[in-house]
Amino acid sequence: MTYTSSHKNLASLAGYHPPKRNVVNGVGMLGRVFGALFEALHESRRRDTEREIANYVALRGGRITDDLEREITRRLFTSHWSSRG
Repeated sequence: MTYTSSHKNLASLAGYHPPKRNVVNGVGMLGRVFGALFEALHESRRRDTEREIANYVALRGGRITDDLEREITRRLFTSHWSSRG
C-alpha cells in the first residue's frame, strides 16, 4: 500500500501555516498598483472635463444660465465631455 501525505494530514503534527502574502484589506500589491493607476487616470479625465466646461462657459459669456447649464448637462450625458472614462 502506498500512502502520500499532504500538509492537511500533517497539520496536527507539524502545525501548518500557509505563507503570508503581501495583502492589505484583501487587495494585493498588484491590485493597489492598478487601483492607483486607475484613480490617477480618472482624476486626469475629471480635470480635463472641468477645464472643457470652464472654456465652454467662458466662450458663452462667463455667466451660467439655465440654458447653458442644460447644454453642459446634455454634453456630459452624451459623452461629449465625459469624466467617467
